[in-house]
Amino acid sequence: MSTQYSTRTYTWQDLADETVTELYTEAGYFDGDNYILATAALGWEEWTQWTGNGVTIDGSTGFANLVVTSGVIDLGSIKKFVVTASVDSNGSNAVVIQVSDNNSSYTNKGVSDTLSGRYVKFQITVTNGSATAQLNSFEGEVIEDTIQETFKALDISGLTGSVAARTLAITRNYNQILGITANAPDGFQIVTVASGSAPTVKGVNLDTWGKVDADCTADITVSGLPAMAADSNGNIVLNP
Repeated sequence: MSTQYSTRTYTWQDLADETVTELYTEAGYFDGDNYILATAALGWEEWTQWTGNGVTIDGSTGFANLVVTSGVIDLGSIKKFVVTASVDSNGSNAVVIQVSDNNSSYTNKGVSDTLSGRYVKFQITVTNGSATAQLNSFEGEVIEDTIQETFKALDISGLTGSVAARTLAITRNYNQILGITANAPDGFQIVTVASGSAPTVKGVNLDTWGKVDADCTADITVSGLPAMAADSNGNIVLNP
């Protein structure tokens, strides 16, 4: 993308009606070949350029924040995903993730939210209190690759919780847990609940009348999308 700048719009009458104190810093100005001492603020007819930074016009100082919205990324179908984003600007940055199922109505999301949709956009806000806000470059990417961890020969009885719901002690940071698979010993089945950041499992003894909950040893694998985080520059990074 090309460099983007924040803008403000003033009419000639705005500039004629207001006192712009920065113009006192000039000792004077030329009117043709005649040099005129600047004993008062110069009117707009003497100006050669206008930036607006740090001066007050109609009660508003400087430029507004720069807000840029990216083009749309079409994933082809509704999917679960995470994103990364990289911003280069002359100010402080904030990135909002916008997701939609229909490319019409978008919902704003942050790094702690779970993301699901077909269409993705990024809204970047650059704030600079002393200069024109400027966005030099931006890159956003949708990530569908999962991470996982496997617990080999895990004794479920050693986990916290009750025999009806043992909490897996996961070691990675997930934005969404997408699935849990398990290999149980003969006569047992592992029932899993992939919910939030504290998935649970339980063993069921299939050889008992009524199939009673019972602890056992099993191989369990957790898979999901990595967690996202915003770094000190406002970029969105993966934090697995």
